[in-house]
Amino acid sequence: MNRLEKAAAAAAPAAALAASLVRRHKKSDPEQVLRSYYDAWAEGDADAVRDLLADDYCGHVHTLSGTEDQDADELAERVEGHATAFDQVEYDVEDVIAADGRVAARVTMRASHRETGKEAETAGLVILRVDTGRIAEEWSSWDYLGLAEQLGLSEGASS
Repeated sequence: MNRLEKAAAAAAPAAALAASLVRRHKKSDPEQVLRSYYDAWAEGDADAVRDLLADDYCGHVHTLSGTEDQDADELAERVEGHATAFDQVEYDVEDVIAADGRVAARVTMRASHRETGKEAETAGLVILRVDTGRIAEEWSSWDYLGLAEQLGLSEGASS
């Protein structure tokens, strides 16, 4: 084995370790966790969402009737219900700010409502607390009234 081959053989484990560290960092990077979360929502993949959640996940979701707290099981049901109600779902994650294990973003969802066939768009704000690469806590607020009006599902909504 010549010197170049020996050097390459010696460098291979270091390169593998570096690649592993980069992959691990991406998995635990709060912004990447946020983007993976909304990718899973767009796919309607409750299992992928659960894989991103800490065992003691707690969500605080602002709804029309106030703030609802939810655990991982309730969130999985919400993801499944969302996948049943909407098709062609896309999320745009914008204005991301991350610090101290938290990540905040302005998020826009575009989708087609299966029941009405109408296209809709709604905006939301989300803050995630990420611990060891998993979502431990979530605060979110979406324009549910605006969404209902677009779909013709609220009183006073235009057709």
